[in-house]
Amino acid sequence: MIAKILFVIGFISFILYFLAKNWRKVLTKIMLLTFSISLILSVYLSYQYYEWNKYVETKIEYEKYNCDELKKQFEADLKSGGIKYFQYGMGPDNELHKNLKEKYGIQCYSMGCMKFSPIDCYNDLVNNYLIEKHNDSIVNGR
Repeated sequence: MIAKILFVIGFISFILYFLAKNWRKVLTKIMLLTFSISLILSVYLSYQYYEWNKYVETKIEYEKYNCDELKKQFEADLKSGGIKYFQYGMGPDNELHKNLKEKYGIQCYSMGCMKFSPIDCYNDLVNNYLIEKHNDSIVNGR
């Protein structure tokens, strides 16, 4: 919303630039400032939107897999260094998310309170990996 307002202010300044010759220096600065801030905000929000869509698409993709497909996906994730953990419950466990990311580089996904997929197969593999490689588990990793 702020980006839109700044864009409108910049556009009005652009129109006034041609109408008010005495104010051209001030209007030029206003236009540059408002268009620049509007552009920066738009780029930032586009990036945030892209990241959110990527996050949601990953959640949706993994929920579609059966247990065998999740095992194959875990192996691929392990090789690529992109291990994930899918947490179910009444809200995200921010401490768990932070610890998994900082200690082990595991991206945590909050899935909500309803579980409709065999995602525990993947989470069990993540837990076994932590036990084998780091002598820790999801419960202890908090």
